[in-house]
Parts: sequence; C-alpha cells; structure tokens
Amino acid sequence: MFDHPLFQKLQNYQFVLGSSSPRRKEILAANLNISNFIVVKSTFEENLSKQNTLAIDYVTATADHKIDSIVTQLLPGKLYVLLVADTVVSCGGHIFEKPGTRETQMEMLRHYRSHPNDIQVITAIQVCEIDSSLRVISRLLDCEITTLKFNAQLSDTQLQYYVNSEEGIDVAGGFKYQCLGSLLFSGIEGDYFNVVGLPAAKTFYLLDRLLS
Repeated sequence: MFDHPLFQKLQNYQFVLGSSSPRRKEILAANLNISNFIVVKSTFEENLSKQNTLAIDYVTATADHKIDSIVTQLLPGKLYVLLVADTVVSCGGHIFEKPGTRETQMEMLRHYRSHPNDIQVITAIQVCEIDSSLRVISRLLDCEITTLKFNAQLSDTQLQYYVNSEEGIDVAGGFKYQCLGSLLFSGIEGDYFNVVGLPAAKTFYLLDRLLS
C-alpha cells in the first residue's frame, strides 16, 4: 500500500480537477491514487496570442487564466485544492493546440514530418490551495517537456490514414500517443504520461510541496 502523507492531508480539502479531459481523470485516479475529486471546467477561451511567444510561456499564461476562471465557479465555505494543466505541442517554432478540422490536423502532421527531431510536448501544471473565502493562499507552478521523434518516412497517404481514423482531432497536437498515434513516431524522451495528458510524477510531488 502506498501510504503517502499527502493522501491524509488531502482529506481536509475538496480536490478540484480543472479539466474535463478523460486522460487526466484516468491519470489522477490510476497513477496518483487520487479518486475523490470533482471536475470544474475552465470557461477561459484559450485564445491568447501565439505571436512572438515561447511555448512554455504560452502554456503557463493559459494555466493562469484557467485558475482564475475556475475559482470564480467554486462555492465558498470549503477548503479546496485545485489542479490545472495546459498542454501544447511545439515544433519548428510553431505552437500547436487542438486541430479541430481534418485539414488542420493533416497540416500539423506534415509539419512534424518536416521537423521530425524538433517536437516537444509541453505541459504547465498549476496547483493551488484555496481557503473557505475562495482566496488563493498558496500556488505552485511547474512545467514538463517531453521530446518526440516523428517518423519522417511516412507518406501523405499514411498520414491521411491516421487523419481518417478521426483520432486526435480534439487533443493538443493532433495525435493520441497512447493509441494509434504511436504509429507516427519513432522515439520518445521524457515523461510518457505528459504526452498522454498529465505528467504523473511531477504533478504528485508538486501537490506534496503545496501541502507541506
């Protein structure tokens, strides 16, 4: 049994996951052993300018706005721990989020193929302790970067097969590495769970620091 002191401390709080991502829910429950949580989705439009902005600064700023959006939705009278994350893919100087359309997804995959060794999955994690008057009394931030190597030998036809599968059209970067998307890549360096949705170890120890 993984009887870490963090779990005892968390019993004093309502844990809030600021994301509706199924993968983040799974990682929180299965890998961090935190299953007693509620989901409050951010209403922030995630429309910050990407021009002349580093990817790591972009995800950090987006996570900041998500925190502000979610705190306004909470009810006073409880103590909260809030976890928010934002993920993008950076490649060749461009920042990629959810493609939204097949055409955009195909453009993204072609871009990765043109820069096969320059693909980074970047996640900003923010955790907050919030008091009963909804005041943020402590807040910690960290970022995780995982590097992927794209299979540059894939043809447009092979890329189109993936696009036609309709997988990845609604996730950052346009692929699901834990599913068919793994067929697009030839290597990974760093935290696998970061690519899936939430860097498990970094998130756990960030929460531990928050409540220490």
